[in-house]
Amino acid sequence: MKKLRNSMVKILTLAVLIVSLVPAWAESTNVNTVSFPDVPKNAWYFEDLQYILNDSRQIFSGYPDGTFKPNDTLTADMYIKLIVTVMGHKVENGKEYWASTYIQKAIEEGYVDPSSDSWLMRKMPDDQYYGYKQPIRRVDMAQITGRALDKISDESEYRDPLAVCELIKDYNGIYPGYKTNIVKCYDLGIITGFPDGEFKPNNILTRAEAIAVIRRLIDRSARKRAELPVFPNPSPTPIPVAELNRPEKKDLGNGVVEVEGVKFDPETDIVNKSTNAMGILKAEEFVGVFLEYLKFYEHNGKARVRGYIPELPEGYEWGIAIHCNFHNANERGQWGHGLLTDEGFSPEQTLPKPGRTFDMSINTNKENIKSIYINFEVITTYGASGGNFYISLNLKKYSRYDEVGGHSLVEVFDPRGFVEW
Repeated sequence: MKKLRNSMVKILTLAVLIVSLVPAWAESTNVNTVSFPDVPKNAWYFEDLQYILNDSRQIFSGYPDGTFKPNDTLTADMYIKLIVTVMGHKVENGKEYWASTYIQKAIEEGYVDPSSDSWLMRKMPDDQYYGYKQPIRRVDMAQITGRALDKISDESEYRDPLAVCELIKDYNGIYPGYKTNIVKCYDLGIITGFPDGEFKPNNILTRAEAIAVIRRLIDRSARKRAELPVFPNPSPTPIPVAELNRPEKKDLGNGVVEVEGVKFDPETDIVNKSTNAMGILKAEEFVGVFLEYLKFYEHNGKARVRGYIPELPEGYEWGIAIHCNFHNANERGQWGHGLLTDEGFSPEQTLPKPGRTFDMSINTNKENIKSIYINFEVITTYGASGGNFYISLNLKKYSRYDEVGGHSLVEVFDPRGFVEW
């Protein structure tokens, strides 16, 4: 009898432990059942709504009249509140305008970017929050969601963005500055687009769509990640960095480091102590590493460019732009193509981060290329520069413009080493 009693105690103790490990939303799965009269059980978003209603954070709710109104539009401020809430931020309503505190938190965390989210930043003489109070477009939803994804996802989770682009039928018509975050959301299965394969960026987000997006953001098992298309003649993949045998970083002591085989001494290589701008001659050594691997070539009748973005000493970043101008518009209607290290451009325009290789299309054939020129800057995190470089392949010109030390020059160079056609 004593053994039986001890066994029962162990079983009850185990049961208590198991219950304590159940997530808060799961505990109430059978408590808050979807019972809105305007939400049929066969609705495509039914399970998403059930999940959200049972989340302990009280993310979403219905209307006072007992309805959910799934097809009603969602305002930008409401969507921002959803993102701020599910990302774990505790925010109280604003005093004069309820969403002001959520908007401020979204800006602080980087979910909203005032410098690029012009649609949300629209103001009226008597209402500085006018844009936030309007129905939110799907493209703005993707911008905010993509930035939130950056905080909870590892870069290794993302696949080839250029392959993901092929899933979006109206991709070419989307403004370039929006494409990167739309592709992120497609890639991780946060959004899937419409049955016709289009994203429809300017459509207004409905409450039902918002429920699905938020559920997939916080519940990985609900994401609908599509298989990428298989191309009969796939584009070349970048050369693995390991094959380049780049030298490792070295700490030489007293603030002196060696990066990419280039020695950097802050005492002698910083020319402006107030801005930490790197001297032009030292920056030129890092530019030389970039040029060592730069090659323009042709693959399946299309011009491409491959290379390597060198790493830089801590506190510095690249400003690189590869510009190609065309004789005639390409099949996308473009008269030129740019590849840049700056953020905010489309995936097919964005060069990788330092320490990575790239192999990207120029989106036309070699005969249509009128000119190729490249700009370089090594800038501080705050944008300070000691000067810039300009290389023109068609003019056969190498230029160095020094802002501090008087080392400017313009000289002729042979571009044949950069071209394999």
